Amino acid sequence: MTQLRRLFRYALPGLPLAALGLPFYIYVPLWLAEQGGYGYAVIGLVFFVARVADVVTDLPVGTLVDRRGCRRSLWLGGWLLMAASAVLLLLAPHPWPPILLLLVLISLMLGWTLITVPWLALAVSLSRNDEQRLAFNSAREAMLLFGTLLAMLFPALVAKQFLPYVAAALLLFLLFAVLNQGSHRPPANARASGFAELLREPQVRALALPWFINMLANAIPGTVLVLYLREVLVAEDMIAVVLLSYFLAGLLAVPLWYALAKRWGSLFCWRLGLLLSAVLFSAAALLGEGDVAWFVAVSVGTGLMLGADQAIPSAMQTGLARKMLSERPGAAIAAKLFALWSMLGKAAMGLAVGVGYLWLGSQLVPAAASVPPDWAIVAAYVVAPVVLKLLVFALLGRPQLRQLSEEVHNA
Repeated sequence: MTQLRRLFRYALPGLPLAALGLPFYIYVPLWLAEQGGYGYAVIGLVFFVARVADVVTDLPVGTLVDRRGCRRSLWLGGWLLMAASAVLLLLAPHPWPPILLLLVLISLMLGWTLITVPWLALAVSLSRNDEQRLAFNSAREAMLLFGTLLAMLFPALVAKQFLPYVAAALLLFLLFAVLNQGSHRPPANARASGFAELLREPQVRALALPWFINMLANAIPGTVLVLYLREVLVAEDMIAVVLLSYFLAGLLAVPLWYALAKRWGSLFCWRLGLLLSAVLFSAAALLGEGDVAWFVAVSVGTGLMLGADQAIPSAMQTGLARKMLSERPGAAIAAKLFALWSMLGKAAMGLAVGVGYLWLGSQLVPAAASVPPDWAIVAAYVVAPVVLKLLVFALLGRPQLRQLSEEVHNA
């Protein structure tokens, strides 16, 4: 199998995962809050608790993968949980008792975890050097971006009544894509490492904090985007254009960041992308009604930074896993490490939805308004992510991160 075919086969699950994930993370919470009859505060709390429960499952799944390998049976079980929960969530009439909604969300997220953790961990065993790590992670992120683009195009290209059939087709395609990865058994006599042992590693801790804060900075705007466009810019009909411009720019920029990272190093390019993204995105705080064209320009600019923000830190994580495996022959840690990164990412997304919606709900004036004021939306959508991006930029300048980047590059 040529390298290109290997990259394509590995990246393939990213298309349906992203195409199904975008509506869930951006539209479903708002739809449930406003159309499902739950309200902002209830949805914020339910999604936050579901994310907390989801975080707890990552490390057990990572331990299972380290001990038993990436098997088709694991992916199939995850797919069945995910598909059944999604069908129930989208087709059954709402509102439900909050506890029932919480249980269905937890089931859906567990199925997602059973697919994503072994898939992410595969990049460690498939890559052999820094260039291959960048290639596999860039291919995965590019496919995720492509799937995101498709998710935005489907509502414009497909009649509303046929969208459930599109979702069903994507679920079936996801089943094909993950089963096509094959079964990968763990090394013979592999020794599983405990979570506490991983956290004792200074290099793991050094990368974990900026990764978590950066994921939080990325997650907050996604939870507030619809409100920002609808209430601040008064351009709700431009949501698809904004998202399309952002993710298309990100997709086109992936090869550029791949080339720059090979030339200048992963850490430098990640910091550069963070700084430029923060500067460009801060302009959104100055926009108002009628400024949607300027916001599209901001979306294109920040989208161009997306490759540095996604593929590069993922490649650093893969490199760290391979470095630790080379220092500990026989250790089974790859899936647990990626479960840790996944856990932190999910915690960030749960915190973004929970805190974001609770913040917006707290700004409502009873009997005076049905939506939060513009200043509260701008504070959540623009100010908080920019501050967090600048904090990550500062954290990545620490000496231990520079040392880690050099060691991973040479691993």
